[in-house]
Amino acid sequence: MNMKWILAALLVFSAALGGGVYLLSSTGRGTGIEVDWRLLGQMDYMSNKATTELQELNGKQIKIPGFMVPLEDNDRKVTEFLLVPSPQACIHVPPPPPNQMVYVKMKKGVNAAVGAPIWVYGEFKISTKRSQYGEVSFELAGDEVEAYH
Repeated sequence: MNMKWILAALLVFSAALGGGVYLLSSTGRGTGIEVDWRLLGQMDYMSNKATTELQELNGKQIKIPGFMVPLEDNDRKVTEFLLVPSPQACIHVPPPPPNQMVYVKMKKGVNAAVGAPIWVYGEFKISTKRSQYGEVSFELAGDEVEAYH
């Protein structure tokens, strides 16, 4: 594995452990509130209860790092995928818990980025969905995807 990807995976994982929500101005191509995986982990998926901080994000534009798990067979353009916090979450059975997966439906197809860390921008919703990998606690109406820098 390329050292650049190892470093990027460690940065995403560190963000997952760091906690918090950060208001961003424009960085890269998209804008939004930066959300990390520790905050998403506060969702009680057994009772479907979200914390106040998570509820405040419902319907807002966010930016979140992660790794793509395509839900389509097309390896070039992807419109639906799961976003997970680490590359290992893509291949493990059982899948990550529902509060550690985001169902992303892109407004237009994006290049597949399997195994590479990415930022995803879009409108966040707290919503339980079923996928081929199990239940998911969150949805994102995706606007843009960019490489994690």
